[in-house]
Amino acid sequence: MSEQDTKSGGSSLDKALSLLQEVCMTPVPLRFAELVEKTDLPKATAHRTLTSLTEKGLIRFDEATLLYHPGYGLLELAHQAWSKIDVRDIAADQIKHLWDETSETIHLAVLDRGDVIYIDKLESQKSLRLFSAVGKKGPAYCTGVGKAMMAFLSEDQLAAAIKEQNFIKHTDSTLINEDMLREDLRKIRESKISLDLEEHEEGIQCAASVILNHRNEPIAALSITAPKFRVDDARFQHFQTLVKDACKKVSTRMGAMASN
Repeated sequence: MSEQDTKSGGSSLDKALSLLQEVCMTPVPLRFAELVEKTDLPKATAHRTLTSLTEKGLIRFDEATLLYHPGYGLLELAHQAWSKIDVRDIAADQIKHLWDETSETIHLAVLDRGDVIYIDKLESQKSLRLFSAVGKKGPAYCTGVGKAMMAFLSEDQLAAAIKEQNFIKHTDSTLINEDMLREDLRKIRESKISLDLEEHEEGIQCAASVILNHRNEPIAALSITAPKFRVDDARFQHFQTLVKDACKKVSTRMGAMASN
């Protein structure tokens, strides 16, 4: 940082970020004089910084209108950043929070075509033997995590995922056809709560919700799983609130737009 930068307040990085934020956050594009006024930077400093940001593709200058716009280089940076984010790391504290609050088994899963893959799991300390294991695949149409993610797929993606389902009747409660599944997914889209009411394993129920990314696409789901005999209606309702709130927090970290 030069002496001139020090005297004019803040580092060169601070000034660049201040200009970049103004260009990106303003509802309408700004001219040079407006940016100088909003950032309270010396004209020479603002010009030098804007030129550098433009050369790096982070800001785009329209010579016809003399307006500054966000640069396409920001999209590349965002893409690279999102591709390196591991949802397991982002969700880790919420998985632990759900486990602490419920003492039941917590799952984190992703969708792989017609299947779910369990990528993280905290086991209940109480005796409970489940189908799931980290790295193991399971059906999407009859699991809480699977339905939570399927509900928020685009129609083309959903149609493709449904084609992958085998609709085997695992229990008396299993959804056995596309119409039944689509009706359940409609309810899940409205509530952001996905329930597995003994659909995959007899005596086992779970409450799940979806994790969305910055495009509001489903990328994962969390669930609280417990045997029916030790969870009454009030406690199961509490599970639903807990898992929905946890997924909302993780979704926000992943850049999802705020929603109910």
